[in-house]
Amino acid sequence: MVYTRDPKQTVLFPELLSDLDLPSITTLPDYDKALENFIKMSDYGAFIELNIAGLEKSFSLSFDELRVPRRYRQRRQDANSPVFYLFPTDVRNHLNRLKYEARAFFNKTNSVKTGFGYFVFRQYFHLWDLHRQKFTANLFDYLRLEIGEKHYQRYFLSAWNDAVKWTRLGIKRKFHHLLPPADIELIQNRQQRFSELNLTISQLDREDQDYLLNCLILKTLHIPPNLPDFIDGISVLSTFKTIHLEHLKNISIESLEDLLEFLNTLPKQS
Repeated sequence: MVYTRDPKQTVLFPELLSDLDLPSITTLPDYDKALENFIKMSDYGAFIELNIAGLEKSFSLSFDELRVPRRYRQRRQDANSPVFYLFPTDVRNHLNRLKYEARAFFNKTNSVKTGFGYFVFRQYFHLWDLHRQKFTANLFDYLRLEIGEKHYQRYFLSAWNDAVKWTRLGIKRKFHHLLPPADIELIQNRQQRFSELNLTISQLDREDQDYLLNCLILKTLHIPPNLPDFIDGISVLSTFKTIHLEHLKNISIESLEDLLEFLNTLPKQS
């Protein structure tokens, strides 16, 4: 079988593309050799990847996506909105610094950087776990103590109101009342109800007076209007990764030097 790839297609797992060129393991001795090397490699450590999800919240609007009725629209309007971020630039920059500090644990002493993640030496597993726990605690402390519920809701309302202002620029003035000022309790209740119903914009009634409001609620469904729910949606995961045995069939890992030589042949992480 010959594998061909359309260059226009998005590659979901680019780190696996190089494996497509590796000859498959077809004999029992090759399999035994690769498995033996894998076990020896595991004695020294493992590939670890840090995944932080739920921090970066934003949304954008499109009149075509929202299916805004023609009778509402101005003759001239921008088709697509700018990106509306939950947090202002200074907060986003601080969160990025925190994420950088989390990854700063990895260095030439405790790990080797590869395209499969950082290969962390086994004696540093416990220190890495403590570091990850400390990072998570510092992150949550920053959100709870430095930002807090009051400022968080202010950020949410600011992003919401910016989206309302942009939408109003594209609709006739007599329809501006269809997008009233933000009401946290109303937004929260409808977010919960729409989530339970798995509603989409295409399912909304375009003749409903709340149509534009409901569209905006659906577009911000992934952004909780209160801080506790936002924090609950954050995940800080340290995942152990592996590589295909095909990488290990033609090498011999008998020492740490052998392992380091092998790791240096792997694609580097960008």
